[in-house]
Amino acid sequence: MFVLVGLFLTVSSVIAGNRLTEDGPIDWAYYTPEILQEKLEEGDVVVLEFTAEWCLNCKWLESTVLHDSRVIEAFNAENVTPIKIDLTGNNVSGNALLHEVGGLRIPLLIIMGPDGEEDFRGDFYTVNQVLDAIKKSRNNE
Repeated sequence: MFVLVGLFLTVSSVIAGNRLTEDGPIDWAYYTPEILQEKLEEGDVVVLEFTAEWCLNCKWLESTVLHDSRVIEAFNAENVTPIKIDLTGNNVSGNALLHEVGGLRIPLLIIMGPDGEEDFRGDFYTVNQVLDAIKKSRNNE
């Protein structure tokens, strides 16, 4: 009996983990210092999402807030560049950026206007907060 319960829990965890890590509809750029600099120089609104495969809170925010159709539309809009910083494993440049922006933990979402100034920072956020920050950043173009 215990073997069956253990097997059920293991299979359920694997299925849930796969659902939470599927690629989504956002056209993410993956972080390099060069891509961040390039997009800021081009005058884009930049969204930085610090995440990791092992971070359940990150996966929850991705599957709920960041996969809301309005957020997807805003992230995929012209002059908006969503950049994913995946801290799974030994991502030296990603960890350096996390420390550079004063982040201590993940999840962390930062939205920067074309001037490079932070318009939003949050480790827990709602759809409306993200949309308002994108709008604010776009108005600073």
